[in-house]
Amino acid sequence: MIYVNHPSWWDPMSAVLLTDLLMSERQFAAPMDADALKRYPILERLGFFGVSRDSTAGAREFLRTARTVLQDSRTALWMTPTGRFHDVRQALPFQPGLAHLVDPDFAGTVLPVALEYPFWNERRPELLVACGPPVNCSQLSADRESRTLQLEAALLEVQTHLRDLAIARDPRSFRLLLDGQGGIGGWYGLWRRLSFWRRGQKFADRHEERSDE
Repeated sequence: MIYVNHPSWWDPMSAVLLTDLLMSERQFAAPMDADALKRYPILERLGFFGVSRDSTAGAREFLRTARTVLQDSRTALWMTPTGRFHDVRQALPFQPGLAHLVDPDFAGTVLPVALEYPFWNERRPELLVACGPPVNCSQLSADRESRTLQLEAALLEVQTHLRDLAIARDPRSFRLLLDGQGGIGGWYGLWRRLSFWRRGQKFADRHEERSDE
C-alpha cells in the first residue's frame, strides 16, 4: 500500500505512471470519488474503483473493496488519506480509512510517498517524488486515532524532505525516471530552432542540460 499527499488534480495519473515505472510487476488500484469516476469511466480500466463519500455505507463499501484488493499480493493500492486536495506545504489530518486498513497486524508493506509539481527552468512543471521508509506496522498503536497520527507523521517527514529538495532546485538530488519536452515552444521556439539551423549550430531546446544518472 502506498499513501500520498494530494496537491494536484494530476495525482491519480501520477500514481498510475509511477506504478508502471517502478512496480511494473504489480497491478495499480486506487479509490476515487464515485461521481467523478462516473464522468470518466475509462479510469476503471486503469484500476480505479468508486467510493461514495460522506456516507457510512460508502465508507463500509470502501473498506470491503480495499481489503479485497489487498488480498492480492500483486496489487499496489494507492491512497490519498486526506480525502481532498491541499496545498503541497500544508499538512491536513487524515480521514480514518487508512488507519482502518493498517493496524499492528497488517502483513503488507506500507509506504509513505510525497509528490510535488514545482516549476523550475522549463515551461512545464516537474513531477518530484520522494519515498519514505516503509512503515513498521508492528510498532503502530492499537488505538486507531493514535495510529492515524503516526501515519500522518511519517508522511509529513517525507513531505518536508521533498520540500527542501524542491526549494534547492538541484536535479542531481533526484533520479530521472521519465523526461518530458523542454523549451519555450510556439512561434518563438520555432524561430530559435531555425536560427540555430541557419548558423549550423546544434539546437538546445532546454534551458538546462539534464543527466539521467
